[in-house]
Amino acid sequence: MLDSMKPFPSRFVQAVLAAVTAAVLAQGQEGPKLQLVGEAEVWQNRIRLTPALPQTVGAAWFVERQPVAAGFEMIIQFQLTQQGGLGRGADGFAFVLQNNGPEALAGRGSAGGFAVGDGRRDSSQPGIPHSIAVFFDTFRNPDGLDPSDNYIAVCTNGRVGKMRWPPNRLGTGTKLKIKLKDGQPHLARIRYKPPVLLVYLDDGEPELRVPVDLSTVVDAQGRAFIGFTASTGSGWENHDILGWKFKPDEPQVSSAITVVNSDITFSPTTCLSGRNLCTPPEAMVEERGPGQFHIVLPAHVEWGASIANPRRLEAVISGTRGTACWDLDGAADGCGGPAGVPGPRNDELLLPDQPAGALISKTEKGRTWFSLNGRKGRHFGTNQGFYEFDVSLR
Repeated sequence: MLDSMKPFPSRFVQAVLAAVTAAVLAQGQEGPKLQLVGEAEVWQNRIRLTPALPQTVGAAWFVERQPVAAGFEMIIQFQLTQQGGLGRGADGFAFVLQNNGPEALAGRGSAGGFAVGDGRRDSSQPGIPHSIAVFFDTFRNPDGLDPSDNYIAVCTNGRVGKMRWPPNRLGTGTKLKIKLKDGQPHLARIRYKPPVLLVYLDDGEPELRVPVDLSTVVDAQGRAFIGFTASTGSGWENHDILGWKFKPDEPQVSSAITVVNSDITFSPTTCLSGRNLCTPPEAMVEERGPGQFHIVLPAHVEWGASIANPRRLEAVISGTRGTACWDLDGAADGCGGPAGVPGPRNDELLLPDQPAGALISKTEKGRTWFSLNGRKGRHFGTNQGFYEFDVSLR
């Protein structure tokens, strides 16, 4: 697999365009199947999610759940044509992950086929619960909640009865190098390297980079239904998927596609608002026996958990798990797990000689303290996520 953190060169773009187009032309071979819903149809060797008509909605889903929790790469060739009506074309298409089934379909218009509503402010049309969507939005709604008619948003829906429009946006990319609805074929590359999701358009640097928690959309095996949705409202366009290539980071790899008509035990009941990753407001320390502790450590508090250790015994850490982000403004390796990301000495970190983001400890003044190894000072409070682990004093 390519290094997912580097931009891909133009020659790669051309090769992928050929490969994904060949996948569509190879319909009828064995491989994962798609189920078409709503207005979606096969049209001249492409999947037309919606035609260029007002008030339509369509979707195409892999019939079987796909492994996504460990990471994946989805490459999509798309083309938006025959724009008309309000906004000279609307509303856009989305790559969606969900666990509701291959017949899921939501609202028209601004709902994009995945969110609540029908494009006419009728919120009675339900969205797809607990879905996560990478939405390629081509219409700026007049209420001022959209940044433009040419942006990408990573959105998430909550449970039934709690969804709203617009859906919660985990991140937006607003300065795209291309015009989504210029009528030309384009390539979108969506790369998930837990917990970071990156979105590329054609070649170049990522248009959007955002931490995402897939725990609400995957089953116990880390799988989810994946597919595409699109919608039109008072503006319209053809939303065409010309080809696609899905590659999970797990050993299972999809073949040519045909068409038919997390590991964390802490229950995140309390998470800080405004964060993409569940971040407990404070540490939880449970004593499970003499010198035995279970700890949930939030990432945003320096030395946020401690246990009594007046004899300065060795604190043996085991069963570490969890995900955190400690450098959201830096490179894509500013997120990860308790082992952290090895690198040169960094004097901005709490322990400069330890990996950035690692679970670290120190013993002083009769207590052993634990922390994520993040940047000191005011930056620390922006960290997201948590680590969970056991401690034995020996």
